[in-house]
This record gives sequence, C-alpha cells and structure tokens, in this order.
Amino acid sequence: MQDKTVIGVYVPESEPGDKPIYMRKQGMNKGTYIMVGATDQVCTEGELVRFLQKKHARPYDETVLPQTSLSDIDPKAIQEYRKLRKKKTPHASELDYSDEDLLNALHCVDIIDGVPKPTVAGLILFGTDAVLRRYFSMMRFDYVRVKGRDWGGSRDESSYYSIELRESLLTLLPKAEAAIMDDIERELSFPPGRLTREENPVIPYDVIREILVNAVMHRDYQTPSPTLVIRFTDRIEFHNPGYSLKPIDKIGTPGSTARNQTIASVLNETEYAENKGSGIAKVQRKMVEAQLPPPMFDSSKTENTFVVTLSLHQLMDETALRWLNQFHDFGLSGDEARILVYAKQYGSVSNENCRNLTSYDTAKSSSLLTRLRSMGILNQHSHGSATYYTIPENYLESEPENSLVTQIRTQDTQMQNEQNSQSGSGSESDEREILLQSLPQTLQKEILSLGQRMTPEKREEMLLKVCRIHPFTAAEVGLLFGNTRHWAKIVLRELVHSNKICLTIPDKPKSKNQAYYVLRDAGQRNISEWK
Repeated sequence: MQDKTVIGVYVPESEPGDKPIYMRKQGMNKGTYIMVGATDQVCTEGELVRFLQKKHARPYDETVLPQTSLSDIDPKAIQEYRKLRKKKTPHASELDYSDEDLLNALHCVDIIDGVPKPTVAGLILFGTDAVLRRYFSMMRFDYVRVKGRDWGGSRDESSYYSIELRESLLTLLPKAEAAIMDDIERELSFPPGRLTREENPVIPYDVIREILVNAVMHRDYQTPSPTLVIRFTDRIEFHNPGYSLKPIDKIGTPGSTARNQTIASVLNETEYAENKGSGIAKVQRKMVEAQLPPPMFDSSKTENTFVVTLSLHQLMDETALRWLNQFHDFGLSGDEARILVYAKQYGSVSNENCRNLTSYDTAKSSSLLTRLRSMGILNQHSHGSATYYTIPENYLESEPENSLVTQIRTQDTQMQNEQNSQSGSGSESDEREILLQSLPQTLQKEILSLGQRMTPEKREEMLLKVCRIHPFTAAEVGLLFGNTRHWAKIVLRELVHSNKICLTIPDKPKSKNQAYYVLRDAGQRNISEWK
C-alpha cells in the first residue's frame, strides 16, 4: 500500500475453557476486557459469570435447582408438548415414554443422588405457575399497547394497557401470539371465484410468530427482566434481555447459535422454531412481500439487550411519493428513493439499514450512500463502524407538491420479484401474453406498437382504454406497458384523483388486492360483475 509493506496479524479467539483471560496485576474483576464495536471495555459481573459457566461446559438452561422436584412440573404443559410433537412427527418414539422418562430424554431433568430434579430448561418449558413465580418471578412476557409513537409520551393511564403472562413456555406462546395479533389491523379482500371474504393482518402472522419464538428461545434467563413487546401506533418493538450471539450483519444468514440449547431443541421438535438460521430470512422476505420495511435489529453487549422493530406502515405511501417529487432531477433509483424515505421517517440511515432495505452487501450499500452524500441529499456523520446519514434540513422542510407524479426511475428488482411471486411460475413475457389475450386485438396491437416513451396524453388515453375492458391491478398494468408496478401505481393514482378511474376496493385504497377500472356507460357491465 503506497509502496509500503503492510503486515496483517490474525489472533484466533480463545477456547471457552481458557476464558476469561485477564491482566494479572488488575485481577479478574477489573482486568478482563471484551470487544464492543471497535473499543475494549471492562467485563461486567454478568459477563464474567457467563465466561465461568462456559468454562465448565454446562449451559445455564441445564443447571439443576436442588430445591425443586417433579411436583413442580405442570402436566398440562407436558400434554401440550405431546400434542405438538405428534402433529409434527406422529410416530416419534418419545411419545410412548412416561412423563418422567420423557423429561429425562429431553434433558429437562437430571438425576441427583437417584432423585430426578428439574433443570432450568425443564422449569421454563414445563414448570407450574408457583415454581416460576418462586424462582423466575421477573421472567415474564409483558405486552403493552401505547396510544402514540413515544414511550411515556402521555401520563394519562387510559393511553395504554398491558398484559402480563408468567407460565410455562409451551402454554404461554399461544396466548402471547394471540395478544399481539388481536391488536393488528386486518385488510379485507374478496378473492376471485370466492363468495367469502379474506382477512389478512397488516403484518403477516408468520412474522410475529417467528420473532416471538426467537425472543423466548434466545433470551438470557439469568437476567431478571421480562420479554417486553410494545405496540405503538406505527410499529411493534420486541425488547429482550440477552444480546445477539450472532453479529447483526450476519442475522438472516444460514446457521444458528443457541444460548439455551435445551430450550431451543424442544421448541424445534414442536415446530415452534427451526435451528438452521432461516427464520429471520423468512421474516425479512415476508415483510417485503407485505410491502413493509424490513425488520430493524439492535443488539447491545454493554446493556445485554436485543431489540427488534417491525413497522406497521408501508414505506412508499402517498405522502412519501409527494415528498420525493423534489428529487426528480437527480434521477434516483427505486432503492435510493427508499433509502431517503427511510432516513426521513426514522431520522437517520446506516449501512446496516441500507443492507436490510436493499439486500445489498456492505460494499454496495456504502457506494449507494456515498452517491447520495455526493449529491448533497444526505449528510454523513462519521463514527467509524457506527457512521450514519441524515437528510439536510432544507429537504426535510420542503412542502409536498399536490401532484402525485414523481419522475424517479424505478430499478426495483424487489417489485419485480413480487410480481413473479404473485403470478406463480412462468416468465414475464408469458404473463404479459396472457394479459394481452384478455384485450381486444386492436388494443393488443396498439399496446405492442407503443415506443419506449409516451406523452402524458397518450399514456392517459391508453390506460383508460385498458381499464375500460375490465379491472387490472397495478402490477398487471405495469407488465402490460413494459414498466413496473411502482410506475403503474403512480400514474393510476393520478387518474383516480381526477375521477377518471375507479377503485375496486374504495374503502381500502392501499390494499394489495386493489384493482383499477373505468366506470362504464349505462347498459354495460359494471364493477360488481368483475368481483
């Protein structure tokens, strides 16, 4: 580098049995350091305890509590395990075991002086309410509903309510899921060919289930604090004791690291959880499919906490599109537009946020942020690995224009993937051919003869002709005209606002099942015949 020799030194991590390694003169309590980001920090008492436990190679959830007995195990929890296990593997051999043999096979009891004693995992998974209150009184599940966007923003007690659950995990999980899902809004739709409506939660059920199960499975049960879920107006936050054992930038990649091996194993056998590291990748995919921002992860070793934030609002809504009008001269891509909207909504954006939003790697995310900074649209705040970017005040203060038109190039591969997933198999050309066949031949030829660019007048004329035949979704319109769903939504909304095109679901304008049509003259078929 610059004609000079560079020496790289790799120091492998010590084995668990060799830790903690400390400065002899300072002693173990003051001379043990851990890496937190790019800094060395003195080990906390809790960290030292964990090092010493790993030194003896016995996970905390396998620890035996001598004062407990099999009478502290709840038969209903064992029954729930048998039911879930049979559903996943009907002929599993352990289903024929007695309750005591089953607990022993699951490593949930240990034999001490010939007497079976429950382990921490056994009590957390199968314990009675009484034993959990006695030994794990603070290890609850708390759900809090807040009216507003800020914690403690109002002193009015009616502005929030809470639910506290303290029971064995196998009976707690269904109740915790129900508490969260009951507060999530539903979108109503009438699928083609069906007489009954469908209710789909704004955040997919699989997302809530996966995040919740990960919370109770990977939390630090040595820390006396609850798993806390807070439902704000615009988001849901999952606060969990226990930092992530997997680096934040590796979350969602293959492979799993379990803090509580026995608990993780039992939940895996009941199909509540998987142990391949694919759960978070599934969450990220489901959020994108629901047109929501990907989940945000925050892990702190110093505070020993892990937080997951799920947004309840679509990133690219009408307000965001109006705000983006001021950047039309910059020729932004769809990914760049999303980064700006994210930075505006959340106050800042980092490389990690960029990776979550775009699925780019670190280098490509850095290039995207650098480009936006070079254009003066983002300000950089350098803090090493904690560098973040904000939007300049002059752009934040800009009032949205009335027009919904935004001339942003939408190079949006995620939207194209969404089209593919909605239409099943087959190439885009095949899908377009099917859509064309639903139109009169004269209109087919007219569409195929269109050039790359259309005047606004010609575009409006063609859209009205197409939507007069029968209702089309934005994805279908984009495919017909060789463009994206994002482009179609913008131009169709213009026509909706000018009362030239109608919505099939007028009370839910942002519904993912929304379609657009032109109201027909008297005597012709109307929208009720197309539903």
